[in-house]
Amino acid sequence: MKALALPLLLTACVSTGAPPVAQGPVVPIRFDSGGIEAVGTGQRIDFGRDRAGVIETMTRLQGRTPTELPCDAAANSAYRWQDGPLLVFRNGAFAGWSTPDPAQSANGDTRFGQTCVPLG
Repeated sequence: MKALALPLLLTACVSTGAPPVAQGPVVPIRFDSGGIEAVGTGQRIDFGRDRAGVIETMTRLQGRTPTELPCDAAANSAYRWQDGPLLVFRNGAFAGWSTPDPAQSANGDTRFGQTCVPLG
């Protein structure tokens, strides 16, 4: 009987559900004149990268999905992470950033590159 109880007990400890989703920044980031650095990883998101790849990477780094914002210029689009950065894309390429926290910037700036005035 003991031989049957152990496998059943171990089976009860195994989770089959999806892993929990983070609700905040997972990896610290630093903004600079070339784009974004994932601090401590040696990885970067440089200006000119395709929107889909940037959004996917930043979503993993930030631990949540962004909200898309229409911009005042038709060629521009922007995505904002709650309580976090706003990234601007021009014709689908990463072109600018802004952050509410100047400490996240390599030189204390709160924005660099292409800007977006969200509509609405």
